[in-house]
Amino acid sequence: MNRFTALALAVLPCLFSCSSNGIYRPASKPERLEYARDILDVYPGDIRRNPDLYTNIGVGWAGVIQSARATNGPDGLIHAVTTFEQRYFDWEQDSHWGGARLSVSPRGEGLFRTEIVLRRAAPDADLASAEQFASPGSLAIVYGVPEAVEDGVVILKYRYLRVIPPDQYSISRFDYGRFGEPVRYLGNPPPAPKP
Repeated sequence: MNRFTALALAVLPCLFSCSSNGIYRPASKPERLEYARDILDVYPGDIRRNPDLYTNIGVGWAGVIQSARATNGPDGLIHAVTTFEQRYFDWEQDSHWGGARLSVSPRGEGLFRTEIVLRRAAPDADLASAEQFASPGSLAIVYGVPEAVEDGVVILKYRYLRVIPPDQYSISRFDYGRFGEPVRYLGNPPPAPKP
């Protein structure tokens, strides 16, 4: 067997497993619990139209962090009031050489806000560390319960949040809306299927 054939056979399984698309995989046990119990196809526009309908119902949204303002709470924890711009998310991820990557839509349904509660990972963790954790431009998967709408901004009671750095998500690959709406490829569309 020549070297090229041996190399091709060795790489073939990785090509199929490393570049597969699949359903979104929560990163931790607490996130798995939220992902399983929250509704993923209720959007900020639904809450704005009828906030009373969604009382005590958990939702899961993707949002790009716009700002975070941290304070020390009376409970000894850090409280970071964080504002997000919601993006449509199909709850799928691309697995490839660099790990999971999410493709969210450049569109969404406006702003939402929550107060993230953080435990100090180290005794010397300060407010700047909390604000850096929730830094603008990062994507967050946010789970919470709608509480109110203030000047068009949906307020969520925080339950769980996962922050995804800018190099692990894209908003320039697909343009789509709510579940069931058509998807438009941005840039280079995938090749047409062969007959």
